[in-house]
Amino acid sequence: MNGMEVNEKDWKLFRKNLPDWQENYMEKLIKEYIEFLKGDGLASDKFWELEKKIKADKKNPGVLLQDVRRSNFHMHLASLVRCEVISMDDLEEFSDETRETIERMVSW
Repeated sequence: MNGMEVNEKDWKLFRKNLPDWQENYMEKLIKEYIEFLKGDGLASDKFWELEKKIKADKKNPGVLLQDVRRSNFHMHLASLVRCEVISMDDLEEFSDETRETIERMVSW
């Protein structure tokens, strides 16, 4: 997918929206952590389980997207949809071409 042209408007939208998408996703994670911590069980078990969850979540594109360049624009958008950081509804402002490309990529 690296050879695909990226619409300038779509690139700017992506760069503008990415921080908010990530912030919203991390907010969702924190709420999940709070619910988990409120549950029954030993504090030590919850502590170590939470550490595992955070370690795994740090690798999610909703928390950390590295190497954000035009050449991996489509790959990053598709990974955000696949990992449920965003939905296809979040791409409504993007071009039809970009939305169609992402739909194809996430259906693989």
